[in-house]
Amino acid sequence: MMTSSTAPALGPLVAVYGLVGHDERLLLVRDRDASAFRLPGGRVRPGESVEDALRRSLREQTNVDVAYLDFCATVELRDHDSPDEPVLYELALLFDVTLAGPEGAWASEHELRWLAEADLHQIELRPAVIAKRLRSDALTVERPWWPHHS
Repeated sequence: MMTSSTAPALGPLVAVYGLVGHDERLLLVRDRDASAFRLPGGRVRPGESVEDALRRSLREQTNVDVAYLDFCATVELRDHDSPDEPVLYELALLFDVTLAGPEGAWASEHELRWLAEADLHQIELRPAVIAKRLRSDALTVERPWWPHHS
């Protein structure tokens, strides 16, 4: 019997992220122990609806409630940095989000930053496939599925 030198894939995990805009700027979050920024949001917990997960995550990260959300795209993410670690396979659901009172957003455990589209090129933004789409202005309603290879 042959053994594999790589760990098995995990997933698919489901995550939800908000494209939170205000005054022509996009909200990004950076965890205290991370170098890169990301969209606000997080993983969907077992038994939790996608919408509830997004509302919970945004509330935890910004201390502001969601006023409006609308589905935007699904992004297929695969991460495999080391042959000793399992492949991470994630479906990231992106939503267009409006916060109720975005000027009041604050966080004690995260860094929040509002950035104009032109500033997205100047920071480290993860995951790379989402960063590439945001930077290239390729986010359109006509392309709601972003496969891993694109």
